[in-house]
Amino acid sequence: MNKVLELKKVSRTYSLNGEPLNIFKDIDLTIKKKERVALVGPSGGGKTSLLHVAGLLEAPSSGDVLVKENLIDWSSDRVLSNHRLKDIGFIFQFNNLLSDFSALENTALPYIISGNSRKIALEKAELLLSQVGLEHRTHSFPNQLSGGEQQRVAIARSLINNPSIILADEPTGNLDFESSINVINIFNNLVDEYKCSIILATHDSNIAKMQDRTISIEGLSS
Repeated sequence: MNKVLELKKVSRTYSLNGEPLNIFKDIDLTIKKKERVALVGPSGGGKTSLLHVAGLLEAPSSGDVLVKENLIDWSSDRVLSNHRLKDIGFIFQFNNLLSDFSALENTALPYIISGNSRKIALEKAELLLSQVGLEHRTHSFPNQLSGGEQQRVAIARSLINNPSIILADEPTGNLDFESSINVINIFNNLVDEYKCSIILATHDSNIAKMQDRTISIEGLSS
């Protein structure tokens, strides 16, 4: 099974003041196992919407999405939740860490939600946090962490369920250049170690060049 994610003739249309607004149309995209792909394009060009469709957070207006060669049934909440928990990791620009949870608890949470024991979840979370260089910050809360440290927690969290693919939406958008490069180096090394794929949306050409392949959302959409 070499194909982790496929989009086939996928379109997304919203309604604006009663008029259709095409975000993207008839996109074909295949992500292979262990492939790192940078998705580039202008702000407001549809990168986030594409990641939401690819991550099964919202249904396309038309077209098909396949995860690990399984055609997604958008009518089944169980199927969608199962794939999101077990096959897909997410990293957002604003990291979405829970403010009342420590770095350790934030990292462990998806594994606990998947039905695993809290003890094992915390052990896995501690290992992942050490792999992103935060073994000394496990009990710190998000507001006690720098922006780069928060994104490293988000990287650890995204990997805890051993996903097939991670979708990262401008993960360094709020960081300075040095922190951005540091975070992406850690990210790339870990996804190589965990043998998963990435789609990383970015407007930063330096970050894009650090991936295996760069694609433009404008080039994908017909």
